[in-house]
Amino acid sequence: MSALRLGAVVAALGTALALAGVARAGEQTLTFRSASVTVAPYGVHQTAMLIPSPGVDGYVVGVSADVVDRSGAPEPITNVMLHHVVFAKLGYPDATCSQVRGYDGRQLGLGAERFFAEGEERTEVVLPAGYGYPNKGTDRWAMVFMLMNHRKLAETVSVQYTVRYVTDETLVSVRPYWFDVRNCSADPIFSVPGTGKQFSTFARSSELVMPESGRFVAGGAHLHGGGLKLELSSGTCGVPLFTSEPTWGLPLVRPVMHEPGPKHMTTFSAAPGIPIFAGDRVRLRATYDNSLPHTRVMGIMLLYLAPGPVTACERVPTLPADPLSSPSAPPRVVLPLLKQPRGPARLVLSTFVSDFQYGADRVSLKRGSTFRWQFAGPSRHDVTLASGPVGFASESLAQGSFRFRFTKAGTYRLFCSLHPTQMTQIITVR
Repeated sequence: MSALRLGAVVAALGTALALAGVARAGEQTLTFRSASVTVAPYGVHQTAMLIPSPGVDGYVVGVSADVVDRSGAPEPITNVMLHHVVFAKLGYPDATCSQVRGYDGRQLGLGAERFFAEGEERTEVVLPAGYGYPNKGTDRWAMVFMLMNHRKLAETVSVQYTVRYVTDETLVSVRPYWFDVRNCSADPIFSVPGTGKQFSTFARSSELVMPESGRFVAGGAHLHGGGLKLELSSGTCGVPLFTSEPTWGLPLVRPVMHEPGPKHMTTFSAAPGIPIFAGDRVRLRATYDNSLPHTRVMGIMLLYLAPGPVTACERVPTLPADPLSSPSAPPRVVLPLLKQPRGPARLVLSTFVSDFQYGADRVSLKRGSTFRWQFAGPSRHDVTLASGPVGFASESLAQGSFRFRFTKAGTYRLFCSLHPTQMTQIITVR
């Protein structure tokens, strides 16, 4: 859910696509397709664009997305993988974020309401009967997505999405609430150091004071490789609200361009739903395994609120079991470097990052040294641990710098997550 980097949507929108088909009375299943994009061999492609919406007043009651080739046939994950996709409705306020911190560190107006997202877990929105996300025929939709090409040939693909849409009745309106342990960031990542013993954990949390009362009637969540659970709780009442756990088992695709995520996260769709009241301190907590490093991870939960009166600290009902959920321990994956740096190690404390390369790709340091990466554009790059004693990663940057202090001896194998087959670096700390 990418991974869900919506902060630059408005500034990065591409050209509008072909006009959408118009839904007729009754519930319709509408299928739309984004503009096609070409993903380079073994490449990572990120983009934002305007996309078709239903084009008539109604309610969204379900959404799902997939990657298709030029003929419309689904692309297997072993070819092109949809790492994450985020849908937003332009011109509407987001419930949890009015501004975002951009890639360059500046605060930007979001200017859109995030209403659907998927990651590798491929969560489908299914609202309970009688509930819907209201949409006008004139509303404009946008999409942000990341694709990974696991083939040595360029692939031209589109994101195809299916919308279940109701036009002939009035439904109870829901509002999407986007909870994120690093909300309001264009690159909402954090890294797990992986310095603990077996079964040790690492957690990251955030808190939101609810601006309105109502009931959450549906929702899902997004974790990355190494994730254990994502918990939503009432800090005011001291009770759990909803816990989403990962189910593992996606095929290990080659080349391994990132740590594989879960194939499913626990979801729910139930009325009357989870009661929540205005002023409640709602806490989100993402828990990861800490026996190995896990970099560029996330903790996101998207819930749908039906606003209405609620008494403070009402009893939370037992939600129906998710039939697709089969929680288990995450697989232990060590990422390889897809390109081996060459040449002798250099005794330097900094390097430039530009033009798809690290200036110093083999470095030797003394323990306790601080190393600096200076980003010089024009493209965005990052520094991400593939394997080593301590997990860390920079944000994706075109300008500016990133520093890390190496306090543990060992070999740190690094790469750029946006260009994993082109940019690698090895730092040996002695």
